[in-house]
Amino acid sequence: MEHRVISQTLDLERSFVEPVVKAVLHTILFHRYFGNASVDNADVESTVNEKVDELMQSLSVSADSKSQISLCFTETKPRRAWFSKSEEEICWEEWTIYVNAKVHKTERGKCHFRPNKNICAPVC
Repeated sequence: MEHRVISQTLDLERSFVEPVVKAVLHTILFHRYFGNASVDNADVESTVNEKVDELMQSLSVSADSKSQISLCFTETKPRRAWFSKSEEEICWEEWTIYVNAKVHKTERGKCHFRPNKNICAPVC
């Protein structure tokens, strides 16, 4: 099976990082839920919140900083050896989101979102 790697870079003001990253992760998981993979709904929300909290802790509060978060979809397949059987997890799709968090020193420097060519782009 082919291993797909998809990456996306987000340049955001730090106050927008948490809700935007949560929205992106939930969008990927929603697509997979109705696509060709199954997602266990019981722990999805808490796991996403936990991982985004870890991402937020890795970002600096007072200076521009960078971090990343990855989401990997795996499949468990049996591994056959000479005298034993075991299972291995094979990653078939990996999403990596690179986050560039910007910190503005004044209220005037904050970004505002304005639609631009069917996407919302920050205008600073």
